[in-house]
Amino acid sequence: MPIRQRIVSYGIPTAAAATILAAASLTPWAGQRGKAVSVEPAASQPIDVVFAVDTTGSMAEEIDAAKRTIFAIANTIRGTQKHADLRIGLVAYRDSDADSQYITRPFALTRDLDAVYAELASYTAGGGDDFPELVSVALLDAMNMEWRSNARKLVFLVGDATAAVRPEVPAWETVAQQARKRGLIINTVRSETERVQDRIAAEQTFQEIARITGGDYSSIAKDGGVQQIATPYDQQLAELSDTVDRTTVITGTDGARAVWGKKMEAASAAPAPSKADRAGYYGDTARDEGDLVGGIAAGHASADSVDPASLPADLRDKTKGELKAELDRRVATRRQAQQEIEKLTKQREAYLSKHGKGDGFDAKVKATVEKQLKR
Repeated sequence: MPIRQRIVSYGIPTAAAATILAAASLTPWAGQRGKAVSVEPAASQPIDVVFAVDTTGSMAEEIDAAKRTIFAIANTIRGTQKHADLRIGLVAYRDSDADSQYITRPFALTRDLDAVYAELASYTAGGGDDFPELVSVALLDAMNMEWRSNARKLVFLVGDATAAVRPEVPAWETVAQQARKRGLIINTVRSETERVQDRIAAEQTFQEIARITGGDYSSIAKDGGVQQIATPYDQQLAELSDTVDRTTVITGTDGARAVWGKKMEAASAAPAPSKADRAGYYGDTARDEGDLVGGIAAGHASADSVDPASLPADLRDKTKGELKAELDRRVATRRQAQQEIEKLTKQREAYLSKHGKGDGFDAKVKATVEKQLKR
């Protein structure tokens, strides 16, 4: 639902509406949020997952935990469902106080996890003068995502505050009941808070939301509880993943290449364990739908069929022979890197299965995913 429509339907005061609209115009990915990688796997199991994350000032460490573990969680989903056709969406949420740049910031369900990661990387903690937050609006945005009718539909609500009661927004109980009728399972992950009364209020709300929708409730430490285990394979996997990224040739417009560049900026700034998770997630698949090298490697594109005008500037003036030689070189480089990634990923998985126990955000989400996808 567009931001302006949300403001009208929720009756948010005019000053707050202006603030939200101004912030939306400055938001990264504006106008192309959640652009999907369109190739759908054969004989797949559609799985749609939305993370609704409280981004107020008290949630900095939990936001960082989500950033660092999103690819690890995606790998768990694929490990649980071998043929998972996974899409992930996001809803950042706050409250309607003057310090909040937005009330909600939805990001559409997409197969493009690099776009999801870049959106997460743009999250900062801020606003939230009082304790309750607009949980019901976040859940409403999650519910109104373009869910596939045949998909497993999971929501993870992550926050430390109870739901704010506002006359201009629907009650969280009502939204939870509507979500259940639409086949959504809402799992709640509550972060600890210092004041006992705040903790009890948040705990009761999050438990009830999970109960209404048949989801799971869990709690995590204030720092997110993530124990991202460093392995002997992380750095090499990160370097191999960078090698694959450097072979990419994005066809289309300069705008499409700019979007790719923004995603790569976010990916390159990730810690080595997160880069290793990303390398394992993509494996031997293309990382963007506009990647010519990935198309050639998969056998559904060729140097002869590409329009030179759609190529990056450094490749446009090459002869067909020169272009083919360059693309063949990149395909060979990528395949070698991907073979190494496959081997090292297996070794890393074995290491993590032995050393990677934890009780933080990622562990809670992974355990819930494994249980619910096996039902």
